[in-house]
Amino acid sequence: MTLLSYQSVRRATLVEGASPHRLVEILYEGALSNIAIARKHISTNDRKRLHVHIDKAVAVIQELQASLQDYQTNELSANLFELYSYIVSMLLESEKKLDDDSLNTCLNLIEILSDTWKEINPDKIAA
Repeated sequence: MTLLSYQSVRRATLVEGASPHRLVEILYEGALSNIAIARKHISTNDRKRLHVHIDKAVAVIQELQASLQDYQTNELSANLFELYSYIVSMLLESEKKLDDDSLNTCLNLIEILSDTWKEINPDKIAA
């Protein structure tokens, strides 16, 4: 089994057994990882690899955005929807302009969201 195959199987296993709360954590981790890798490719001016990782980060953020419920009537969901839109816009713009500062801003925003999400106790919400 190749390393790539192993990673795919491992990832599928993590997702299949994960709670909804853990799935959001996994998505945040994926976004953070891809943005960090994209930042490395900006520094080497590798546009092809930069595009791959920006594209992956955008897909993750759009998945988080699509998972929001009642964003048209719930203020918190609406604010998150707008923040996710802003992050996607910044990611795409940073790719065009090779702007590491914008990528760093996206990274910081997602870290804040991720840290906040980790503080939520899913057992207390369900009770």
